[in-house]
Amino acid sequence: MSALGFALSLLKGDHRGSVRIHFAQAFSLKEMCESGKCRVDGGRPLQDLLMTAIVHNRMDSIFSQKDVSWLLPDAVMPELPPAHRQQTIALTLHLIYSSTTNMAVMSTSLVSCLLLHKHRKGVRVSMLCRDICWLLEEVLFRNTDVGFGGSLVGLVHHAVSLLRPYLLLAAAPPTGEPIIAPRSDPDSLLILSKQCDVITRVFIHEAVGACAVSAMLSEVVGCGGGEDLEFDAVLGQNELTEKSLQLTHLLSPGYIPPCQNAHSFALDVVDSMVRCGVLVMEEVQTDAPVCDFMKRHGVLSWTVSDNPDESSDSDCEEPDIHTYKLSQPSQCPKLLFFLCSLLSVQLRALCWALESLHYLPLPITEKDCLSQLHTHLKNRAQLDGARYESSSIDLVKMALRTFIDLGVLIEDRQREDVYLDANPLFSQGAYKEKLVLFFKQFMFN
Repeated sequence: MSALGFALSLLKGDHRGSVRIHFAQAFSLKEMCESGKCRVDGGRPLQDLLMTAIVHNRMDSIFSQKDVSWLLPDAVMPELPPAHRQQTIALTLHLIYSSTTNMAVMSTSLVSCLLLHKHRKGVRVSMLCRDICWLLEEVLFRNTDVGFGGSLVGLVHHAVSLLRPYLLLAAAPPTGEPIIAPRSDPDSLLILSKQCDVITRVFIHEAVGACAVSAMLSEVVGCGGGEDLEFDAVLGQNELTEKSLQLTHLLSPGYIPPCQNAHSFALDVVDSMVRCGVLVMEEVQTDAPVCDFMKRHGVLSWTVSDNPDESSDSDCEEPDIHTYKLSQPSQCPKLLFFLCSLLSVQLRALCWALESLHYLPLPITEKDCLSQLHTHLKNRAQLDGARYESSSIDLVKMALRTFIDLGVLIEDRQREDVYLDANPLFSQGAYKEKLVLFFKQFMFN
């Protein structure tokens, strides 16, 4: 009632504009506490989960849960009992997830997403309308609410009218059909990118899965497979799940349902790639030796060795029950690019921020580090094709949090201000290069 009263007061007052109210799905706090499904204790630091995979290519540690105790540090309300602290963190995760996933998709989000992630160089209105029909159908298929109605023409006209300050409009000869493209200035791209956030969350399973597929295909090319083999490669279920799980650990709170563990989410990611038609499942012929099948069909199944040239029959492990191939290799690159592009904004920010750390006068206060990294990312965006959507202050905060969790930066809370310093291990070029390559593998190239 207080929320409705606040909305009514805005409507009655002398305020210009409109008020949008989203109704989230309620959940039982009592059930959450008694069932124990949403447990946040026992999580491991991100450094423990990913660094062995990044540095030594070992996957034995990625199946644990990520520690999220930083959401409520011990210094905040130190008198709070441990059990209450864990419940408060769990409730915080629920609120973050509910506030982001229950937002209705607006027409401006559909148009912004297509312009940034599929038609960045411009698109005819007729093609934009066709793509909006496709994207809207996919959004509704995922049981997501939309906050609009009416005809397709009216929908596009309304969205373009609202986004007009951030778009370029032109007429295509000889018919004079309008062409729409996003403006390349920082403010326009940041606003359009903000509109895309809700779409990224709707397609988060497919986006993670597409990035995992892209990472595995890039390994084929890295091993000399070439483009023909790249899109005809057979992907093992376990390896695809592990890649998805690695990227899942990098996601900020709010993407994964709080009562679902990361491994279960990664399994759903693989299933979603089959449901959306990117991958088709193939059954391994049980009468054929597993190692022969792997060699004959090029299944991606790697060992823990750092040397890719070292291979033997003894390296063959238990096979995946299922393997996957791209369903339509001639059409998949465009769909993969679109899905990967949804998360490339965050991944690009991580790469840029990591490469910019050596410019900072470490040790440095957390506030100054945030400000200077923001400046470096804006400069880098200008040099890298005006990708300003990867230079927002929110993404800088996300990158900084990720580096602290990975152990790249070390926090010093002994002083009045929080100071950050570089981990001596990552001062070595080899480790830094491995971390950059780890981020870049998920970006469709």
